[in-house]
Amino acid sequence: MTRSVLVTGARGKTGREVIRQLACEPDVEVRAGSSRPYGAETDPAARSIRFDWLEVETWDSAVADVDAIYLMRPDLENADDLVGSLVQRAPDAQVVLLSEQSAEKDTGDSWIRRVEQEVVANAGRWTILRPSWFHQDLTDARHFLKSIQRDRVLRMPSGGAPIAWVDTRDIATVAVKALLAPDIHHGRHYTITGPQGVTLQEVAELLSSATGRTIEAIDQPIEEALNGLTPWITDVLDSLYRRVRDGDFGEPSDIVETVGGAQPRSLEAFIHEHRSEWLEGSR
Repeated sequence: MTRSVLVTGARGKTGREVIRQLACEPDVEVRAGSSRPYGAETDPAARSIRFDWLEVETWDSAVADVDAIYLMRPDLENADDLVGSLVQRAPDAQVVLLSEQSAEKDTGDSWIRRVEQEVVANAGRWTILRPSWFHQDLTDARHFLKSIQRDRVLRMPSGGAPIAWVDTRDIATVAVKALLAPDIHHGRHYTITGPQGVTLQEVAELLSSATGRTIEAIDQPIEEALNGLTPWITDVLDSLYRRVRDGDFGEPSDIVETVGGAQPRSLEAFIHEHRSEWLEGSR
């Protein structure tokens, strides 16, 4: 029997990889949901469909008769309402939500927790993924890439605490297991990390060694990182950075191995693999 899976955020760092891995599974129909649909750019086995969090009229066809949903929460202030409304349209589907490490330590009425609670309250079956910071954030122009390339700086409010950086390919491996075996993974919260915690200074040293350029680690004050942001995103990021500084992103878990059946990729291996990207556009 064919299992139908909707992947929201199909162009995202985890969504692309979930689609790629699902396409390798037998008897799986993959729906690549995006506000900017594409043909077979991700994988010819995935059917590209229009799904836009801001256009409710795109939702029903996206979730019609799906068996599972990989749900990348929208970066919107009312994400909890949107997520709850979407999940209610597919009450029998297994929902695998991408959240973040240590979300359970946030306050119960926080944005992150409200999104998780909407999934738990409305999904027939669910799994919550709580990954650490992505390796791929280091090669993302919206995050760290440009400052590493142009300024040779890695800037973040870490307080010197380690982070157990994780590869999106490993997150996807766990996600696919949960999407395809809901009876096993229903009701689980999975903290997904790399093999060890690494400080910002250690990340800069790995980047320096790989690129042959001195990359400086700058531990920003939280207030500086939040300067000029809207009140909502300020609250979200303030909580995130304080949990980082408290060491809540530094504790490794064994979920990639025990659930995904693979050894997690190390940050050092990722940096070696992608070292040319930080040299492009550098000065």
